Amino acid sequence: MSFMVQIFKLQMKTIDVKGMACPMPLIETKKALKEIEEGESLKVIIDNATSVINVLRFLEDNGVPVEKTQAGNITELTVNKQDSDIENAEVDEYCTIDLPPDNNFVLVFAKNRIGEGSEELGKMLVGGFLNTFKEMEKLPQKVIFLNSGIDLVLKGSPTIPILKEYEKSGVELLACGTCLEFYEKVDEVAVSKVSNAYDILNATINAGKVISF
Repeated sequence: MSFMVQIFKLQMKTIDVKGMACPMPLIETKKALKEIEEGESLKVIIDNATSVINVLRFLEDNGVPVEKTQAGNITELTVNKQDSDIENAEVDEYCTIDLPPDNNFVLVFAKNRIGEGSEELGKMLVGGFLNTFKEMEKLPQKVIFLNSGIDLVLKGSPTIPILKEYEKSGVELLACGTCLEFYEKVDEVAVSKVSNAYDILNATINAGKVISF
């Protein structure tokens, strides 16, 4: 074994988060990044599709280069630590603010449009409604995306800019992980957390009001 290979191995830290549910893989990744020096590498081994997409978004949003390799249901993320402030980044919310008490309501998009009839009109209405809520300063606490509603958070969706504004304003976006996997769209998420049935049901049960489209 050459001297250079030995040095590389010393500089590659590995963490195995298989079997862990979110947010633990995020927490462990952030912790490991704190323990290595700038320029060193970290390998994260994950077996949960939801955790993969959330860790990827966390790293990419904070300017940390990452390479992804897949072998069956095992994903390896290789991270090269750069000069970033990721140690101070929140793993749960990147930009959290307190919403007013009267914003205790949740929006649920169970399809990629509003209403029946013209599909084209229904898709136009989605953006209109989201913009109107923001103009009325009545943002929901959470927005949930189910079934074909996940289309609204995928790359290329015209609703991505307004949804990113929602996130920056403290609104939590939750996309159904089972739905994303069913439609094979997990890797196309551009905004929103990949969530699960427990978190989605908990959000609706504890909301003062649920508005479903």
